[in-house]
Amino acid sequence: MSASGKPTVTLKDVADAAGVSVATASRVLSGRGDLTRGTRERVAEAALSLGYQRSFSTRGRPTTLDPRLIEFVLGSFDDAWTDAMTTGAREAAFRLGFDLVLTLDRPDPSDDWPTRVATRRPSGVVIGIIRPTARQLDEIRGLRIPIVLLDPRSDPEGELASVGTTDWQGGYEAGVHLASCQVKRFAVVTGVPRYRFGRAREEGFRQAIAEQRPGAPITHVDSQWTDAPLTAELMKLVTADRTPVGVFACNDEMALAVYRAAARAGRRIPEDVSVVGFNDEPRAAAAHPPLTSIHQPLREMAARAIELIPELRRHEEFIHERIELPCTLVVRDSTRPR
Repeated sequence: MSASGKPTVTLKDVADAAGVSVATASRVLSGRGDLTRGTRERVAEAALSLGYQRSFSTRGRPTTLDPRLIEFVLGSFDDAWTDAMTTGAREAAFRLGFDLVLTLDRPDPSDDWPTRVATRRPSGVVIGIIRPTARQLDEIRGLRIPIVLLDPRSDPEGELASVGTTDWQGGYEAGVHLASCQVKRFAVVTGVPRYRFGRAREEGFRQAIAEQRPGAPITHVDSQWTDAPLTAELMKLVTADRTPVGVFACNDEMALAVYRAAARAGRRIPEDVSVVGFNDEPRAAAAHPPLTSIHQPLREMAARAIELIPELRRHEEFIHERIELPCTLVVRDSTRPR
């Protein structure tokens, strides 16, 4: 709400009214980008009719002193994903002359991380995988501190700078690879909740199978992103009609749950069950047999997020298109192409 009690008009409201992306609306209103006259006019007219105030979204240049300190906020620091991210962030911060503070997003509402950040007034904040609440963002924005989302669970729609990987393309490559294996049916195992990156990976996988093996059945199985259990659905997946199956799991944790199901059912990998994971954690290569997986450039993603902080401090705009670094397929012994 604005001071007058009227709903605040956001950049997304302007973009929707003009029929363009948030990033395009941002470029028009900031005078950046080579856009058509028609696009610029539609955005300008939408902003005028809605009463959009550009200063609300951008908040101007950061007014804090630059203490050469960057906060890296994560929900945990005890797995391979966060280890790789922390290493990449630390190396980039030190290379750029910043100190890095690791900040935990605790479940206790009375110990909220923005309060701790506010006491330090850092040069910027990188938020890893968690999706901050509107209140948390408003608190940091009120301090005029640049924010970068790292692999967010939901799409920030251009309202915040974000860095991730090519999730859809990774799922697509997994599908193309499994389609080349000697399997007659396919399955995708994805985590609940259905985060943005999980949906993208599944969509890419389904597109590849539709192109490579038209009409082939694809079974969907829900699991958990962490501590994936051995469920009845997974057991049914590996034992159904005893025909070879190609399974794409949307992270390595769930892929290793497929391993456990296959072992309990007496099914062999890759002869009976071909498995592709996503993330390429260290335990993927250590699995028996070693797991084929989509490698995420986690260190590079974290480093790019850190590099964005000084860039955001030098420019007025706090709105950027999503930066995606390419993922790659690493083929190991859990799949056997023809």
